[in-house]
Amino acid sequence: MAEFEEIIKAVEDGIEEAEEASEGLSGEAREEIEEVIAETRTAIEELSTTQNKLQEFLKSIGNCVAKVAKFTAETVAVGAILWGVNVALNKLLPQHDQKETKTRMRNVIKALSDVINTEATINKKVLEWMEVHKDDTITLDGYEVSLEAILTKYIKPLVEASEKAETIAESLQEKVDGKTQFKCPSADVMRKFMDVTDVYIKAFTDLIAFIMKNVDHVVELQSFPVKEGDVIDLAAKLNAAKDLPLW
Repeated sequence: MAEFEEIIKAVEDGIEEAEEASEGLSGEAREEIEEVIAETRTAIEELSTTQNKLQEFLKSIGNCVAKVAKFTAETVAVGAILWGVNVALNKLLPQHDQKETKTRMRNVIKALSDVINTEATINKKVLEWMEVHKDDTITLDGYEVSLEAILTKYIKPLVEASEKAETIAESLQEKVDGKTQFKCPSADVMRKFMDVTDVYIKAFTDLIAFIMKNVDHVVELQSFPVKEGDVIDLAAKLNAAKDLPLW
């Protein structure tokens, strides 16, 4: 997969091309492209900020938390690529009879962007909490164990999920004349990305169930910042994306 900076540069190039293409248009068509450009700029700025924070965490955190950070980095990269596709759709799908397909793609991209942003918010809470508690130990069933070991058990599925997210990101990119460009995602690719998010939701559902079971007699777990409602909210946003028609 291209480095995140390359992905962002490719998105910026796509924005410039879209701006140039819009100059010859008028009325509704031009307004549509200008709206897409504005949305893409906002989304890419947010994703870049998240990615920068993740890189800071990766420099100083332990193995378990690195799994969370890596998974988030991969999904953020996919999010950036999807917005790159979004701004380039008029070029990728230029035919008039492809307008409905473009509309469906943009709706799904926006819905998945909401999912990715929610994941990033959850992970930011976890990363900040683990940075404070990375050396803590707790007593569980009479045994002293590290908090990191507990999280490692439940977050382990994110390792495979990160690899799948990276594969998805790679499938949406290609090098043309030395520059990174984006390809239209197939419906199958979008389903696979949604499946990756299902793995994430399952991992955190199991972790929170463990915390809720032990929180009364393990004081250290009481401050864990991700609650059941956070995961329910993420699942609802993912289901909303799944309910949208693909192409």
